[in-house]
Amino acid sequence: MTNQTKYVTADRVANPEMKGWLTNTVVRIVGSQIDAIFPIDELPSDAAETAEIINLGDASLMAGLVDAHCHMHCSATADAQALALAEKDDIQRLTMRAVSAMRKAVLAGTTTIRDIGSRNEVAFAIKQATKDGAIPGPRLLVTGTPITITAGHCWFFGTQADTADEVAKAVRNQVRQGADAIKVMSTGGMFTPTANPRLPQYPAETLAVAVREAARSGITVAAHCLSAEGVKNCVEANVHNLIHARWYAQDPTKGLEFDLDTAKRMADQGQWVDPTIGHGMLGAEATDRGEAPPRAIHWSVAASDVDNEEHYETLNKKHDLGIRFTNGLDMGMAHGTHDRSAANAWAAVELLGWDNWDALRMATIDTAEALGLDHEIGSITPGKTADLAAFNGDPAENIRDMDRASTVIQNGNIIKLNDDAMV
Repeated sequence: MTNQTKYVTADRVANPEMKGWLTNTVVRIVGSQIDAIFPIDELPSDAAETAEIINLGDASLMAGLVDAHCHMHCSATADAQALALAEKDDIQRLTMRAVSAMRKAVLAGTTTIRDIGSRNEVAFAIKQATKDGAIPGPRLLVTGTPITITAGHCWFFGTQADTADEVAKAVRNQVRQGADAIKVMSTGGMFTPTANPRLPQYPAETLAVAVREAARSGITVAAHCLSAEGVKNCVEANVHNLIHARWYAQDPTKGLEFDLDTAKRMADQGQWVDPTIGHGMLGAEATDRGEAPPRAIHWSVAASDVDNEEHYETLNKKHDLGIRFTNGLDMGMAHGTHDRSAANAWAAVELLGWDNWDALRMATIDTAEALGLDHEIGSITPGKTADLAAFNGDPAENIRDMDRASTVIQNGNIIKLNDDAMV
């Protein structure tokens, strides 16, 4: 029988504020919770007889990663778009892919995931199966199907709703099925040929209906938005979490139309942004290696495509205003494999110029806060759930040392130890 008490030590242990390493430190786990953090010379003399001691050596021990943007049944391959359309009604295939993806995710050290766009028949079943312990996977929050207009972004696994009344009904239907949040497609998207990313799909008034209906049940709304008008609508409706938050002009011959006043209001309202630049980085690196590139440029932006540096500049403008970012890989999109959530932190450091610890906090405690879970997870703090991940090397010095975890502890249980999977 597994000991209820575990003592875990590593050369580097993240402090509770996620701002530096503790050395010569022990984390005591009792059952599913972090019980205490103390110097190693205070380890009880009978610890080896009364508990399990896990010495990870030259590793960096952190809270498990938290990812707020997943599509569990999308393939993450270069042909992810074509597969999503071709397999939209093949629930068995989608479920099997989701089972595999969630195991990969948790073994990589992502112990909490919010899925914001998967078929209801898959998302809610997988959430329950992981909760029951029937399959390995992270703690899951799910929205189920996203809400979109007819033929709108991700219609092939979404609920199509065109009017405010239809949107209200769609929100209530997701709540009835047990949704932890609501996903709304406020603009078109690159993943859907029939949807225009430069144009809004819903006015601010309709988005406000979704926010109101979600709040009735105590949950929040995450909204996909790629156009400047879509961002403005989300800010006007006070959507909790803006996904992508790009600023494409409606005019297809123009690039971005960043609006400082809108961004300032976003900051004042405490709205979170999911920049989703990690999977783009992975796609570019895959292409450089000679692998199949991600999908072709969407027809709506092909006439005036925007250089990535412009996107990074607008993201940093928002960050400089005090807008906080969530960790979201957009798992399931081309090359955004479910075991590479850490790529968001890489991108924040390498593309946006962030300090490593800022990126590490985004990947853990900040996203936990955005999801309303910071009292339970996101840092190595006594009283929180023992969801931990250890990475070889020192990601505070080299951010890419945080990749696939070598050791994972979930809910107090060791599910991966020194690169050996236990599940």
